[in-house]
Amino acid sequence: MSPGRIIGVVVTGLVVAGAVIAGAMALGGTSDIAPPDPAQPIVVGVVAAPGQELTGPTDLPPLALVLADPVPDDIANLSPSGQVERYRSEVADDDAESLLRLGAAEQRAGAQDAAADAYRRARAVDPDSIAPAIGLAMVDAVTGDAGMTRATAALRRITAANPDSQLAWFNRGWLATYRRDAGDVIASWKRVAEIDADAPIGRTAIALLKGIAEQGRTTGGTRTTG
Repeated sequence: MSPGRIIGVVVTGLVVAGAVIAGAMALGGTSDIAPPDPAQPIVVGVVAAPGQELTGPTDLPPLALVLADPVPDDIANLSPSGQVERYRSEVADDDAESLLRLGAAEQRAGAQDAAADAYRRARAVDPDSIAPAIGLAMVDAVTGDAGMTRATAALRRITAANPDSQLAWFNRGWLATYRRDAGDVIASWKRVAEIDADAPIGRTAIALLKGIAEQGRTTGGTRTTG
């Protein structure tokens, strides 16, 4: 898998199928990506039931909303804090998309309160969009095990109500990686691919699933019990 970017989120240690998927996943474009700020927190959260969790290290990047459109090259190459500054200079209070991009960048930089504010502003501009609700769930998830549980329930409700939303299913799978729930990761990203394999986020899901399968064959897959 070639280096690339998932909406500016660097995946250099994604734990899936009992191993680390090396490199970052591409979602449109092929430019190199800057590493995450080294001081940013790592989400731990709850894990799946004993015997069903993913194995391996847990060196995941900060949890943040993943949007469906690629970050422009000139922004993707910035650090998370640099992306925040860029988006702050471009944000428009009447543009939900720009507020969502700002919120996701704030999360990647570890500014969860600022991210939540951006998502709430996006929701006020576009009350029918599910993206702000997904973003707010991601913010809740980093508060601890209870927040992770609430966020997981929220993403399940959102995907149930929006079964054809690639955004919802991809973020459900993304959140599941932080719970180390292999079954939910794979099922969610398979659904993303089924909806539209040619969309950027669909191609990313396919690349991730391919990596999961390859790593699973190499390491024996996830640890399960009868």
